[in-house]
Amino acid sequence: MAAPNILFILTDDQGYGDIESHGNPAIHTPNLDRLADEGARCERFFVEPVCAPTRAALLSGRYPTRVGVHGVTRGRENMRGEEVTLAELLRDEAGYATGCFGKWHNGAQWPYHPNAQGFDEFVGFCGGHWNDYYDPVLERNGEEFQARGFIADVLTEEAIAFMRKKREESKPFFCYIPYNTPHTPASARPDDWERWADHPEIEDNFTRAMYALCENLDTNVGRLIASLDEMGIAEDTIVLYLTDNGANGVRYNAGMAGYKSSVLEGGVRVPLFVRWPGKIAPKTVITPNVAHIDLLPTLCHFVGLEIPGSKKKTLDGLDISSLFLGEESFQMPDRYHYTWRNEKKWSIRSDRYRATAKTLHDLIEDPGQSKNLADDLPDVHKKLVDAYLVWENDAVPSAQMPLPVHLGHNQQNTIRIKAHELDVRPGEGEGIAYCSPRGYANQWIDKWTDPDAFAECPVVVDGPMKYKVVVRYACEQESVGSRMELRIGDAKLPFTIDEPWVSAVYPASEQGPKAPNGYLSREWKDTEIGEISVSPGETVLQIRGVEKMGEEYPDIKAIMFEKAPAS
Repeated sequence: MAAPNILFILTDDQGYGDIESHGNPAIHTPNLDRLADEGARCERFFVEPVCAPTRAALLSGRYPTRVGVHGVTRGRENMRGEEVTLAELLRDEAGYATGCFGKWHNGAQWPYHPNAQGFDEFVGFCGGHWNDYYDPVLERNGEEFQARGFIADVLTEEAIAFMRKKREESKPFFCYIPYNTPHTPASARPDDWERWADHPEIEDNFTRAMYALCENLDTNVGRLIASLDEMGIAEDTIVLYLTDNGANGVRYNAGMAGYKSSVLEGGVRVPLFVRWPGKIAPKTVITPNVAHIDLLPTLCHFVGLEIPGSKKKTLDGLDISSLFLGEESFQMPDRYHYTWRNEKKWSIRSDRYRATAKTLHDLIEDPGQSKNLADDLPDVHKKLVDAYLVWENDAVPSAQMPLPVHLGHNQQNTIRIKAHELDVRPGEGEGIAYCSPRGYANQWIDKWTDPDAFAECPVVVDGPMKYKVVVRYACEQESVGSRMELRIGDAKLPFTIDEPWVSAVYPASEQGPKAPNGYLSREWKDTEIGEISVSPGETVLQIRGVEKMGEEYPDIKAIMFEKAPAS
């Protein structure tokens, strides 16, 4: 039998309840409902509370804290380069063509970049979200290009083109489409918004916009499925559809408590549909608890791939292929599912209960988690908490440090470090800040008034190297002449911002913004500040103020490094 293709569709911030067949009376998702009817539907499929950790677990088969991922920005989203991903296994061990089209969110530079993690083709962006869904500037294998159209539609077209090319080459493919919608901004296409603009049952525009974005995704899934039919490969393609965390707002969620970022059931229980004609019976319902970590070993089994010992890191996931294939002799082993958001925000899930340090809920009798049973069932609660602490000791490092940016890597001549990859010191709002709280993707360093404040990130210099350095900035006229300094270990590069650059700050176009002006953009100026020679080793990159003109130092958007020619 020829190796089956894999079409792996992941959406961003779409909750369990954002699908019509999950009981939502307002939304229409006929293509997703059809996909579920024609294959398997998982009743209790678990992921992480936020984006990047889920993505890392899906690709590695390991809990995200094991692979370096413990956040969504400032380097905490990076997955270690030495992790063996599903894409690497399929490409290197089974001869698959591999393509990723969408939001990566597991590292922007080598060895974290998708092209470094097993994907031959990458079209999309590496950060946690995109600010403008119309005519986005995306990257293709590390090179930026101007796309035209609505971002989800563009990604769909790129994925279809990839699959069609590999079909013509008679090569099996792994096509991973990690869409970035319905994540904010709440920017739906006008034709998708038309049905929702005056919807009588849904009153707030944010929820309306989220549903419009979900229906756009449903349309694009329909296009993907139709393309498989047109190419004559639907019978030979495994299609998976899932989401990365709970819904990004309070809306219909099938009676569960919690939404995105929550460790409660509604924050981590999401849809999973799997279709494989002729192998998975239509209308199959998977009732045991299964999770993101299970998909790597399961897909490897589906394609007949035995993971070689040299690439077999300890997997947390199980091969659950027997559940999908209806093998009645298979008995699902007892196990727990662990959710870690931070030191104080975690939970553990058994077949029946979900526990935190102070709560216990019966998810069979009380899916809304309204009655805390910790005092009523202390033995059950203690058993779960003790099991969690054992797991935490094994799987969560005592100090969660961001993985460093690599300079001098032989696969990357140009490195761009964006402002959201830098931590501000001594702290946000203490003489330095991001343009919006927390330093999420696409933000910049702003309100820099204190000469003793600075921004930094860890770096590893892989070999002695000289770089030409460019700073991307904005600067009011009164701040022209501000002197600053770039430091990498002992190397220092002083520079002066000697030209003003003022551009209007504009928000994303949204039908129902969740936070007014939460997604700001502006135009930037690039200036070459000189060359710096760096020595091998682990160190810290810092950008510091030396002398301030006006009330603030210039705003900083990014620092770019280009390998200088050998002299």
